[in-house]
Amino acid sequence: MATNDISDTFVVTARKWRPMNFSSVVGQDHISTTLRNAIISQRVHHAYLFTGPRGVGKTTSARILAKALNCQNPQDNAEPCGECDSCKDIVSGRSIDVIEIDGASNNSVEDVRKLRENSKYPPVNGKYKMYIIDEVHMLSTSAFNALLKTLEEPPPHLVFVFATTEIHKVPATILSRCQRFDFRRMEIESIVGQLRYIASQEKVTIDEESLIAIAKKADGSMRDSQSIFDQVLAFCGTDIHYADVTNALHLIDSEFFFAISKAIREHNVAMMFEIAREVMTKGYEVHECLQGLLEHFRNILTILATGNAKLIETSTLFLERYEIEAAHFTQSEVLRIMNIVTSTEQALKFSPQPRIRFELALTQMATLDSTVDITELLAGLKELKQSGGGVTMQRPQQPPMQRQNAPPQTQSNQSNVSNYKQNETIASPKEKQQPSSPKAGGKVAGQEHLKTGWAHFITQVPNKAVEIFLNQPQVVVPQFFNGEILLHISQKFAADSISAYKNELIKQLTEYYGAEVVLRISGGTAASPISNDGFDEVSKPDSSTSSIQLNEDVHSTESNQSNPKQKERLLVEQAIVDLFGAREIPVIAR
Repeated sequence: MATNDISDTFVVTARKWRPMNFSSVVGQDHISTTLRNAIISQRVHHAYLFTGPRGVGKTTSARILAKALNCQNPQDNAEPCGECDSCKDIVSGRSIDVIEIDGASNNSVEDVRKLRENSKYPPVNGKYKMYIIDEVHMLSTSAFNALLKTLEEPPPHLVFVFATTEIHKVPATILSRCQRFDFRRMEIESIVGQLRYIASQEKVTIDEESLIAIAKKADGSMRDSQSIFDQVLAFCGTDIHYADVTNALHLIDSEFFFAISKAIREHNVAMMFEIAREVMTKGYEVHECLQGLLEHFRNILTILATGNAKLIETSTLFLERYEIEAAHFTQSEVLRIMNIVTSTEQALKFSPQPRIRFELALTQMATLDSTVDITELLAGLKELKQSGGGVTMQRPQQPPMQRQNAPPQTQSNQSNVSNYKQNETIASPKEKQQPSSPKAGGKVAGQEHLKTGWAHFITQVPNKAVEIFLNQPQVVVPQFFNGEILLHISQKFAADSISAYKNELIKQLTEYYGAEVVLRISGGTAASPISNDGFDEVSKPDSSTSSIQLNEDVHSTESNQSNPKQKERLLVEQAIVDLFGAREIPVIAR
């Protein structure tokens, strides 16, 4: 049998649990405190502008303000009593002193003119007459202009409250006449706490994982979270579990993201294809999956960066999982993965085949190589060297490009050459496998041996054109290293001719010196840098002026190296110097 008793009518949670006073407004303490203090000190402004996201309490706060201003039995802290006729009329919407207007449907200039005419009349029961205009940004330009005069010089009994979610659409002339209050997005903890309170009052059992999932889905809106709570309650009944919530809201389970991170650290590409197939078969949105994956690795990065899980918004169970998972990654690896996820989100907007693009991103993440910080690597090598781990560090034998006009070798460099050769003889076979010093029959053509026999070797070259070029020091400048000869050729024609004959020259050099010799050719007019320790040069400076300038620059660089206060090295540079005995090569402007 039908009944007209309104007490049997279902009321949605958002309306049933709407705050009735300032103290019950969640997450907006800065606004509630300001409004209460304004009422107590009798400094009530004639126009307020409430702005913020949807469902955070703008209209609710406006109604509470209206009740507090017109309450017949106000409390000491400016809270409305909620029992007087004025409070009851405002709550039920029957008050003729508090008028709520929808700005989207009453946005014409004629509507504003009617408002101006009615605003002249004083309130009937209360002290103030209040107009609450919701979505005020929907008013037309002419409507805003018609409201300006009344808004600037209102009657003493009139108060305006404007509410909007798009503050940038409100004209500056309106903004300058209002007190602006910015409502914040609801925090996850605030939403969870309010939902937990509502569930306890409604005799509903719900676990923490479900509350957090609902709060995240609401995206900072208390009203949205309460609507989602009603939806879950209709699906699950009074006993709500996390698995049922994921089914009701079609959410991606957190276990799904842990499975992806496990496949990444195990380099399991096959599992990635299974995950992509599961996403498609279950109808999940790829963008939603990528957003969840980005948040997942953000949580891992938070633990790696801070050392704790205080900044992670999830249940206690998953906090422990994140701490365990973070131990398998480094910060650089997580950042590389997050970059892949963000670039994939952008690429999906223009991709005709989102599944393939999604699978590509997953396989890229699964095939990433592990990264090692260079500072940690050098520190490990330094520790191994100090502990005498059996590894003899020697200078790299890759010859640097050298200047054609370089200063003569100093005595200290000669001693370094001697030390370098000693290290060459005692180095282990593994260390001797340098690409710049190949060997034939276990022999290496030494630097001095190559230099001494070069002039006689030129006379043995069968190709007369090449022999002529090699005999011209102004065209071809040779440099000698252990097992290697570098030819600087200033003329393009000579460089092309010698390059065409390069393979024959290498064979002849190997036969002449009795060991393999690497021949490198540097064509063109590019100058070669100054030689490093252990490398000799044949050519001498042609100009005394350039020699003086080079010597001054080298002396300046060496003095800077001897005084650490003049030039400080980076940590990585200092480690390279300590481990490998490196010396800085001066760069001289031409």
